[in-house]
Amino acid sequence: MATERRAGAELLGLQSPPRDDKELFPATPDNVHRRGASEISYNEFYWKYMHQNWPVVITDVSTNWECQQWTSNSYGDDNANANGITNSALAGAHINFDYLRRRIGDCPVPVADCNATYFNSHAKVELNFHDYLNRWQSRIENEAEEVNSNVAGKTTDNLYLKDWHLAAQMPGYDFYKVPKYFASDWLNEQLLEQQRDDYRFVYMGPKDSWTSYHSDVFGSFSWSTNIVGHKKWLIMPPGQELKLSDRLGNLPFRINEQLLEEHKVHYFTINQTANEAVFVPSGWYHQVWNLTDTISINHNWFNACNILMVWRNLLNNLKAVRKEISDCQQMDNFEAHCQTMLRASFGINYLDFIELLEFISARRLAALVDNSTTTKFLLFDTYKMSDYHVQYDLECLRKLLTLMLEDSSVQQSPAQMERCQRLLSQLAA
Repeated sequence: MATERRAGAELLGLQSPPRDDKELFPATPDNVHRRGASEISYNEFYWKYMHQNWPVVITDVSTNWECQQWTSNSYGDDNANANGITNSALAGAHINFDYLRRRIGDCPVPVADCNATYFNSHAKVELNFHDYLNRWQSRIENEAEEVNSNVAGKTTDNLYLKDWHLAAQMPGYDFYKVPKYFASDWLNEQLLEQQRDDYRFVYMGPKDSWTSYHSDVFGSFSWSTNIVGHKKWLIMPPGQELKLSDRLGNLPFRINEQLLEEHKVHYFTINQTANEAVFVPSGWYHQVWNLTDTISINHNWFNACNILMVWRNLLNNLKAVRKEISDCQQMDNFEAHCQTMLRASFGINYLDFIELLEFISARRLAALVDNSTTTKFLLFDTYKMSDYHVQYDLECLRKLLTLMLEDSSVQQSPAQMERCQRLLSQLAA
């Protein structure tokens, strides 16, 4: 994540937001914009979509990525159907299986079985990568034979390679470049610098594979760029998911348009094809289907725009943990046990969160004290922040820490209080 400055580093040119609120709101409530990468600036994306927590599709983002060689299909088909989907996308993606086998070793990969459920999720298996490719390629060939012979085929498996940390597994393989719009990424900035687990993933799946109805981890943003194939998204603003919960508050495992219409859910349908990135805002529940054989690159992340939502989700999950073990409140170190359970269920606890804030604050303060510091490290080895960007990150950190110090659960922990107070003092100096 951090490296010495390279020639030609790209500036994340964040500037103060427009004064006119009308310029900030991206769309009417019935619209998700589709914007070309050549027409939308980082500053516009930041304030109009990311800061407003509103989805957008950005086209032409992966044209020069090395992983374009993973497919033998071109996405230059100008003939589109009535829904704006190119004929080439509908006809089926062409995966370059031979190239994938040559370029990537036969390593273990995580796979979800879309035909089997296990405790309200897809059953998980582990396969070797080349075995997965062989099964996928055989499925495609069998389906082609069935179409040509007009004979109904037998039921096949539906295996979806998901959440594969390929970039961490092969750090020397630069198969993609993080689009500038998504480069302000506090989560991966810390994890990669400290050589810990990351939230950068590769997804590969056959036609009809799918992800269940969910919102993203921590209340984070996510972005998903199709390298090849066509995805269909059903996505809805925060709060709409409550219309689907049962009397116990449980949400469905899968959804469809009929269910959403019956419950009067306000939702959007996104058709995503190759070379397009979908920006998924915080707290937007969604389900995704691969309508053709599909490969995508995906990140989860958060930054100054949604860090407050992550903090609120952390608070809510702690409340749920306390409620779950409320009959143990008299035990020694009850709060410490709650924090342990919080990390296990949510992925991070209060101290993890404070540690991340300390890390980001230290880097931004160093850049503020010595302006040349902003050129000493690059986000994703490519991007440097404008002076305003650094200042805005620090302003948001100050506001967040002030709120955290007012929280009773932080006040009950001397260690947490001391670290938050010390950090706020450093930011206020």
